[in-house]
Amino acid sequence: MIISGPPSAAPSSWVMEGKLVGAALDYTKAVARAAGVKNIEVRQFANWGDTLNAAYRGDIDVIFSTNWSEERERYLNYVRPAMSIQFLNVVVRRGEGFDLMKLEDLIGRVGARGASETFGNSFFGVFVHRNLKLQPVATVQEMVDLLLDKKIDYFLGWENAVYEQMMVRNLGSRLEVLDTYPTRAEGFIAFSKRSKCGEAIRDQFAEKVQLVNSQHLYKSLYKKYRETFNESLTRPN
Repeated sequence: MIISGPPSAAPSSWVMEGKLVGAALDYTKAVARAAGVKNIEVRQFANWGDTLNAAYRGDIDVIFSTNWSEERERYLNYVRPAMSIQFLNVVVRRGEGFDLMKLEDLIGRVGARGASETFGNSFFGVFVHRNLKLQPVATVQEMVDLLLDKKIDYFLGWENAVYEQMMVRNLGSRLEVLDTYPTRAEGFIAFSKRSKCGEAIRDQFAEKVQLVNSQHLYKSLYKKYRETFNESLTRPN
């Protein structure tokens, strides 16, 4: 079974010393092993868009930490229940924050979003489509650069990816995250519909996800890998 997930979303998953690591990866491995999978190959890609494309093509069997959307369900079979929850952060230049008390507070500002992110047909997704000017950008790194160069007023990013960039690039004095968030989303394990093993084992995955969720596995792994990630930033190259 070949699995993959976001390469820049610490401590959930990120690349350290050339390998994909993190809480979501270990969680997915634990579920797979409990479901009877004996051989697991971890494959990493340059960015989240490439990872999703790999799942679409069937180059990988399993993708983790993926949000649900109608579009993605055309090529992914989701394992339920969810494995995690993430908040969508609104990131601005430090000192230029604004009150986000309702979604309309985003109207009239120039923003950016991940090119591979979709907010689906939820209330928030419909609002974004109808009301916001959001530039699609390949990576969070590029959105940070646009914001620092004052080419956008804000960007939308899922909390793990934002946290990684803020820490790696030491941006606490230059950027800030608004205190309120416009939406949140569940993260799922999902099988590529082109996987040769998905149909045979998806039910076992769902059963084991329920089991490890009752044991709060993701929460404990998240705490462990947050410490690992923070420590990695102080190690000499």
